[in-house]
Amino acid sequence: MVSLMQRSQDLSPFTPVLGGLAFIAFWVFVNFLVSRGGWHAFAVRYPAPTRPVGDAYGSPFMHFGLFRTHYNCVVKIILSDAGVYFYPSVLARAFHPPFIVPWGSVKRIEKKDGFLWSRYRLDIEDPAGEIHVTLPLKAEHEVLKYHKTA
Repeated sequence: MVSLMQRSQDLSPFTPVLGGLAFIAFWVFVNFLVSRGGWHAFAVRYPAPTRPVGDAYGSPFMHFGLFRTHYNCVVKIILSDAGVYFYPSVLARAFHPPFIVPWGSVKRIEKKDGFLWSRYRLDIEDPAGEIHVTLPLKAEHEVLKYHKTA
């Protein structure tokens, strides 16, 4: 019977490095697949080479229509005159370039009151797909400002 100590001594010193590289490769591959669930279509249709001026709000709940690809707590949103700007956090940035959806694609904005929280939900419907995004209540002033002008 081979002891655990002998087995650990037989491992190559490169095993942890190879394991780390395999994890990174897997993470990049998963990011690529997830981006094809909706993000990519919007990024191609509405590229945003520059970030608009404004406050960035984290979205606790966000998903894209057909495959219901979820981006919970990894996307920031800026509301601007040009539209709704989306960009991912650092960990989800691979294959997820920022994009800006014009206000004309925002089909519904409604306040959702929950037991412990209140939030705003934006529903975007566009030839590129659908996005359902939730914003914190602190975005209320900007949501109402741009909703009235859209």
